[in-house]
Amino acid sequence: IPSAFPEEDDESELASFTHYLFLFACLFIITLAIFICGLVGNAIVIWFLCFIMKKNPITTYILNLAVADSCVLVTLALAISASFWDIGGVSFGLCIELFISTHVISLYLLTAISAEKCLSVVFPIWYRCHRLEHLSEIVCAFIWVMSILVFGIYHFFISTENADVDIMICVIHTINSVFCTLVVVICTVILFIKFCCSLHRRQRGKFYTALLLALLFFLIFGVPLSVIITVQYLLPDINIIMALFGVVSAVINSSVNPFIYFLIGREKTHRSREPLKVVLERVFSDKADCREDRSLPATTDSMMMTP
Repeated sequence: IPSAFPEEDDESELASFTHYLFLFACLFIITLAIFICGLVGNAIVIWFLCFIMKKNPITTYILNLAVADSCVLVTLALAISASFWDIGGVSFGLCIELFISTHVISLYLLTAISAEKCLSVVFPIWYRCHRLEHLSEIVCAFIWVMSILVFGIYHFFISTENADVDIMICVIHTINSVFCTLVVVICTVILFIKFCCSLHRRQRGKFYTALLLALLFFLIFGVPLSVIITVQYLLPDINIIMALFGVVSAVINSSVNPFIYFLIGREKTHRSREPLKVVLERVFSDKADCREDRSLPATTDSMMMTP
């Protein structure tokens, strides 16, 4: 008499496969929706910061960050496409390397933004007196040039089949995942304490809130990919689920910032729809902080003149 247990096992495996397939389809649809919204949001931010809004140190950083996040999403889309179709001879490996490089650029830019804003809050007088006029442009240009240079050196070592290339990349990603994350964590904590404990917290610009939220989302969704890349070079047999989690987290991290700007810049008291220019200017103008910075030298001078 044939046993019924094999049929029950087949039904259980089929049900389990259907369950996982359904979860994967839901994850894919949600990730695709986030991807499209993030790409559109970053494109809107880039358009407004390039052609409509007045330039300042904050908008310079945010513009470069939006470009880097857009590159992360575009290179990921190219990598997925290259894994299925031939897109002009561009290989899947090259697209993945570009995806990782642009993610690293986004990491460096957020680290630079948090470090500079932290200095402006902790040492306002020193920062006001010693900050270079075009510091934000110099920092952003340096980050892009160095990242492109490292990417070129990596491909040079690959073409010459140098055995030290994995060690070099492992060291770079270890520095990224440890040093940059540590700097961002320290700056986030300091900014949060200063923001909550400052007597002028009501006068603070909305950019502080937007920056704190962006840094928080980065620590949750941006750091995992850097950690996973580092682990991959140390342990080549990485779990595919872990790699997928890192990619999805990177998509969320590169898509969330425009929505943070829109939500923070929107006035809750206004029921009518405000123009995007007004919303973004409310976040990036940072007028309250500029008033405080302008008042600092005057206060210092008056203290020095007092007998």
